[in-house]
Amino acid sequence: MSPGPEMQCYMAELRLQAEAGTDLSWVGQSLDSACRRLQGVGPSPQILSAVHVPDDGRLSCIVRATSRDDVLRLFEISLLPSARVVDVVVVEAGSSEMKPG
Repeated sequence: MSPGPEMQCYMAELRLQAEAGTDLSWVGQSLDSACRRLQGVGPSPQILSAVHVPDDGRLSCIVRATSRDDVLRLFEISLLPSARVVDVVVVEAGSSEMKPG
């Protein structure tokens, strides 16, 4: 049996307009829900970190996925209003296993 596609860590930056002081817990819930919707298609992406920078309306996320296209698809179906993916780059190649360190 083949080990399957290799997972990598990507950093995705989105523009997300939200008023200062707004509770953004729904963003994490929306991203988790999008990850679940992608299960069964292959290894599903995982959100490892998400940080909102209200000064410039940026949402920076670290996502574990098999490809850049999987990351883009994740945000496409995440239903985040007014979100636009600015960039997706590999931050760690070959991270199929998390190594202690």
